[in-house]
Amino acid sequence: MAPRKPLSEKTKAALRKKAEKTRFSYGQLAQVYRRGQGAYLSSGSRNVPMSAWAMGRVNSFISGKGGARRADNDIYKKTRGKST
Repeated sequence: MAPRKPLSEKTKAALRKKAEKTRFSYGQLAQVYRRGQGAYLSSGSRNVPMSAWAMGRVNSFISGKGGARRADNDIYKKTRGKST
């Protein structure tokens, strides 16, 4: 498997800002973002950029709306186990 391309500084900053405002850590949101990139590459719409698709998955994960919470349930369960 080829090494992953690092996230851009703009993306990292956006994920950190979202992490500060939610109960999710930067690492968890970065995992969801990466999975969003993978979903885009496997079957995503070509009408939106990959970064928008991936950030949309992060937003869905945070809000609980849409299917990201179900798709990323393993990450969500790690959060639920912590006291917030």
